[in-house]
Formats: sequence, C-alpha cells, structure tokens
Amino acid sequence: LECCGRERCRFGTSVHPEMLTVTVKWGKQKFENIELDTAEPVEVFKAQLYALTAVPPERQKIMGVKGGFVKDDAKWESLGIKQGQVLMLMGSAEAVPEAPVEKIVFVEDMPAADVAALSASKNPGGLTNLGNTCYLNSTLQVMMKIPELSQALQKYAGAGGESDKALLFAMRELMGELERSTAAQEVRPFKFVSVFRQNFPMFAQQAEGGRGFMQQDAEECWSTIVTALAQRLKVSPGPEPSDLMTPTPVLLPRMDALRDNLGDALFGVEMKVRYKCLESDAEPEYEVREAVRKISCHISEKTAHLYTAVESSLTETIEKNSPALGREASFQKTAELARLPPYLAVNFVRFAWRKDTAKRAKILRPISFPDVLDVRNLCTKELKANIASHNNRLEEAKERAAAEKAALAVKAAEEAKDKDESEEIHRLAGAAALSSAKTTPMETDDAETSEAEKNKAIEEIHAEAARIGPVHALECDNKTGLYELFGIITHQGRTAEGGHYVAWVKRDAKTWLVFDDETVAEIDAARIKELYGGGDWHIAYVCLYRKMDTLALE
Repeated sequence: LECCGRERCRFGTSVHPEMLTVTVKWGKQKFENIELDTAEPVEVFKAQLYALTAVPPERQKIMGVKGGFVKDDAKWESLGIKQGQVLMLMGSAEAVPEAPVEKIVFVEDMPAADVAALSASKNPGGLTNLGNTCYLNSTLQVMMKIPELSQALQKYAGAGGESDKALLFAMRELMGELERSTAAQEVRPFKFVSVFRQNFPMFAQQAEGGRGFMQQDAEECWSTIVTALAQRLKVSPGPEPSDLMTPTPVLLPRMDALRDNLGDALFGVEMKVRYKCLESDAEPEYEVREAVRKISCHISEKTAHLYTAVESSLTETIEKNSPALGREASFQKTAELARLPPYLAVNFVRFAWRKDTAKRAKILRPISFPDVLDVRNLCTKELKANIASHNNRLEEAKERAAAEKAALAVKAAEEAKDKDESEEIHRLAGAAALSSAKTTPMETDDAETSEAEKNKAIEEIHAEAARIGPVHALECDNKTGLYELFGIITHQGRTAEGGHYVAWVKRDAKTWLVFDDETVAEIDAARIKELYGGGDWHIAYVCLYRKMDTLALE
C-alpha cells in the first residue's frame, strides 16, 4: 500500500517520514505531540510555538539539538532531531492586553438615549433661564453665531458713557463665555441680564402681583439690542464698494447712517421708497432713501410663504401729511431694496391686538420659509444689474475652473496611458532601453509642462476672484442677492404675554442645534419644516439669513 502523501495514513498510526512529533518544554509548561515538518523552514515551527506560548519568533531560542540551539537558517536534517525528542524553548511572552476598565460599547449597539447623550456632549452650553428670560436667551444664542459681532465686541475699547460701556462689556463677556462653553456646564447670565434691565427698564417690568419679571417679546428684544449696537458701537466706515462692471448703472453712495456703526453695518437694509398720494394728483410723487434693520412681514389670509410676505411688505398704504391738501391723506408707499446687508432679519408679525381679551393674540397661520432666500427681484434696477454682473463673473470663473480641472484630468489620463504603452514597449525591448527611456528630456519636460499648466490654472482662478473684488469688513454687502437660513427664533403659546421662546441654529447641511434655555440638542435639518406654524407647537417668529458668496449652498 502506498502512503497517502503528507497526511496521517488511514492504514496505520505512522506519519510521513518528513513529519515528526516532538515535545517542547517552556518554563514549567510542557507541550506534547507538536508536529514538526522537517520539509518546512524553521520560521514555520516558530510560528507554531508563538501560537502556543505567545513568545514572538524573534525572542525564541530553541535548544536541545545538535549544535546547541536552532538557528533561523538551519536545516532540520542537519540537527539530528528524532521522533518524540524533547526540545527546550527560551524566551518571554508578549504582555497580554489588559481588559479595559470599562466595557467597550460600540455606537451601533448603544440605546437611542445613550446615542443622543453622546451627541449632546459635543454641543455648546446653554443659558440658564433666570425667570421669564427665554426671550433674551434665544436672542443671544442666535447672535452668538454671528462672528463679526463677537469680533467687534472683542475690539471695543470702552468709548461712550458708563451705561454704554457696561452693556457692551457685559455682552462681550457673555459672548466669550458662550463660545468657550461645553454641554457639561450651562452659562448663567446674571450680570448681562442685570445690566440689560438697567439699560432698558421696559424689560424689567414685574409680573402681576410682583411675582417675578414679566414675559417679553423676543423680536422687541432683538431690535433693542441691534439698535443699541447701532447707537453705541461705532466703527470706522470702509471705502465705498466699487462698481463691478461698466457700463452698469452706478450705485448711489451708501447712506452715512449705515456706514459708521455695527448694527447697521451688519443688519441695515437700504431702500429706495416712492410715495404717491391716493387722494390728490396735485401732490407730486417723490422718492426718498430709507433704512431699516429688519423686514416685517404682515400676515394676511393669502400669506403662505416668506418670500411673498416680504414682497407684500414692500408695498403698503399709509397715512401721512399732504402739503397739497393741508391734512393727513392716504399714500401708497412702494419700496425697493437698494443695498443688501450681510445679515437679513425677517420678522413674522404674528401678534395682533384683540379688544375682547385686551391682549395680543397669536396668528397661527402656517408660513413656509426657504433654506435659500433669493431677493434679486426685490431690488432696484441698478442693484439688479450689479448683482447680475457679479454673478455672471462667478459663473464664468466656476466654468473656467471646471474646464481647467477637466482638461488636466484628461491630460493626466492620456499621459498615464502613453506611459503604460511606452513601458510595455520598452519592457519587450529590454530593461536597459526602459531605463533609458524613463530619463529622456522629453518626458521630463512634459511632466514639468503639466505641473506648470496646473499652477497657471490655479493662479487664473485666484486672479479672477481678486478681480471681482474684496469686500471691506464693514461694507460686506450681499453681492449675489442670495441668503442662507442659519437661525430661527420660535414662539410656542397663544399670546405674546406668555408662551416660550427657543433658538434654532444651523450647525451644518444636515443638522441644527436647538437652544431651549440651558438645554441644547441636535436635530435633523429636515425637522426645521415643522416650524412653519399651524398649531400649538414652536412657530417661526424671526428668521435670520446670512449672505451667500457663492450661487449654491456648499
């Protein structure tokens, strides 16, 4: 009978002549009947011992053979090893990894509540509610996400009266605490709330019966702080933005009132307003320039979307004095946006006075608002032309960059293909020819040319961006006419005198942070649509938009 090869023969207990069984003693331990294949190199046997003892092969010293110990390059036949021979192993094992003090739990195995807690640990700290201060907390928590505001407060040198200094210093201190805060510790705004109430006594009104402070309106709080920034935080006016392209219409110089203070530099909307008397043709039409720091949207039974609400707010009928008639008369007021600020605040006028209850009741009508607000059609013809010129240049620069990138990719692919074909030819021709071909001046020149073309394309893109023009830090008008939604202040409740305010701030394209006083949570961006209104849940009251420097969200 023939042996069945290298496996143990089924016709007996004998093994293939090249396969031996040995015993290995390591310290106090003994490993018996270890198979040793003399046809394999020494490192294979050492690998077996490593699996048994955890002694790394490089530390192993095998003794008990002819010549003293087994060298890595030794041949088993020359060592005279016999069936059943006892070998000695010297060497220390690797340290056994210690089990973690706390059991490792992977995120996918964690309960939903624990996952939420883990996410929350990465969130900033909230603001303690000091008794009906949710209106102030929500305002500050949105303002915290305006970097220019924090930067200006940090540079504030203490100009103005004592009350000005106290308010701005307290605000700077609080903004710094919020920026440094973590989810582990909420921020207690005692100092700022005290100074705020001292500066603006209307927010220090006591509740009925003297039990604490009254609830206040978040929009009024927002406007009060922005007005204070306009009156108390002066800045050096920057140069007038140059026109982007001739012969587009020349923009009028920016109103001085919008150039020397932080409140208007960040939020000031300049408008061209026409007034037409509806009661007499003897009263001539006239135009004036006006400025506002927010756009108020009055809600009617037809209002369904923020854009149409903004559009409607630009045309209204008002009562004002008519010199021609010598009395109050009705005028049609029509406004167009003449200059766009870097930040746009839009307030839904959701509270209307009810005589029967003597309170401001809430309008619950749902109103949708976009992630990107396009206001180009609401601008003056001069501003429309400048925006169109700027956006055309952005598109051209983007197209050129894409074309350059595509061309470089094609060139790289062609060079790679040529290189592969060349290498195959040279491989067949011989190693020497291949080596020579790789060092020819032509291929080196091509590589240098490719890199030079790439650098040239990048320089042209940067030059185009510079040609479009840098924007001064405090003259950073919105040049695209597009705004991105980044913050919302909501109200929950039926009356202005009660209810609760919460801030919602965009973290990234997929997530938002909800600041409910001291509680901060992360939610999916899709849930922002739940704030449109229509019920007793949180309803958008103030929407905050910031300018977009590109034509699409990144």
